Amino acid sequence: MSRRSAARSTVRMASATVVALAVVVSAAACGGGEDEQPAAADTAGDLLLQSVADTGPDPFTQSTAAKPPADALPSPANSPTPTRRPPAKPASHRSVKGSSDTLYGGSRGVDSCDVEQQIRFLTKDQDRERAFAKVAGVGTSLLPDYLRSLTSVVLRKDIRVTSHGFADGRATDFPSVLQAGTAVLVDNEGVPRVRCACGNPLTSPTALKRTARHQGTAWRGYHPKRAIVVTPASRPLTKIRLFDVVKETWIERPINSKSAKNNKDKVIPSPPLKFRGRATGPNTVELTWKPSKGDVKVAGYQVFQKGERKPVQEVLPDSKGARVSGLEAGSEYTFTVRAVDASGNASAASNKVDVVTESEQTQAPVQPDQPQPPDQPQPPDQPDQPQPPQPDPPQPPDQPQPDQPDPPQPPPDQPDQ
Repeated sequence: MSRRSAARSTVRMASATVVALAVVVSAAACGGGEDEQPAAADTAGDLLLQSVADTGPDPFTQSTAAKPPADALPSPANSPTPTRRPPAKPASHRSVKGSSDTLYGGSRGVDSCDVEQQIRFLTKDQDRERAFAKVAGVGTSLLPDYLRSLTSVVLRKDIRVTSHGFADGRATDFPSVLQAGTAVLVDNEGVPRVRCACGNPLTSPTALKRTARHQGTAWRGYHPKRAIVVTPASRPLTKIRLFDVVKETWIERPINSKSAKNNKDKVIPSPPLKFRGRATGPNTVELTWKPSKGDVKVAGYQVFQKGERKPVQEVLPDSKGARVSGLEAGSEYTFTVRAVDASGNASAASNKVDVVTESEQTQAPVQPDQPQPPDQPQPPDQPDQPQPPQPDPPQPPDQPQPDQPDPPQPPPDQPDQ
């Protein structure tokens, strides 16, 4: 399949990213602080919608976000501010772990944020430096190392956070939703910690008042419940998978790599498509998928079962399915599949498949021996009943016999001669 054909299947996943990146070019508006910004108090208690170019109230620093490539600059689309109230509790939003392959994007060898510039902006103003460090929960002297430990990415989802501005020598906070396409720095648990457009530190979202409303201008596709909350990964990450919206490929970026430049990023296979599964018995499952598309040659596929760190099946590159056995009857299992290249680089995970194995055919339970009823008493012997006399059968009457002649007599003895 050509790159153009492959693009149709992947561009849909990142369409929000493409649209959102369009307005990053105006990130210079974050700098200087000369333009009048809305005061943090104006939005206190409300949920502020922040598109990619929106600096928000009282930005901490000038922008450190990178300008996106020219071919990723479609016109932005704005929508009226929703009149429907936002969900008061963060738990009302769908939560996604920071290790999810669906969260972030970026371009190979390109940092979405300039960390060293962020450090320079903060360290030249001690008040800002101290305020930022306090929000981040690190010592002021450790702030440069903390920022260098973060990894630059671009959001592929609208996310809800608590953002922090800087006013009157201290940090302010306000609940916010960041549009997909926003450049951020994430920690080794995959959680956004800095918004690069204006250098604001980010923390977990908090509950809103029931009277809270939306502030700011929404964007096409925004819905009050569609924004997600990013939660820490189950374990520290060493790498993060990103979708490259420009080249329509997948890349793998090391966590805490200091920079994506110098070929730190690796191009990896695209994930298998249309992953499906069905139970074929009480202990077996059949899985099928469409091969990976893209420029990276696939050396094989690995099937993962939820709860297992190692693959439960590894199959050849021309395989379009796998059979998993040794499962428990009548149980639910969740599977994903990844493509692997010759260097051992794994793709992002496919869609998840939930399969319930069939129940075993059970035999009818054995019934315990039932007590037998006692023998019924036999009736006593009855005396012989007199039998009525049977008449003798009639004898045929004697038939008269005709007289028979006497048989001839032997001749008398002759005298001796």
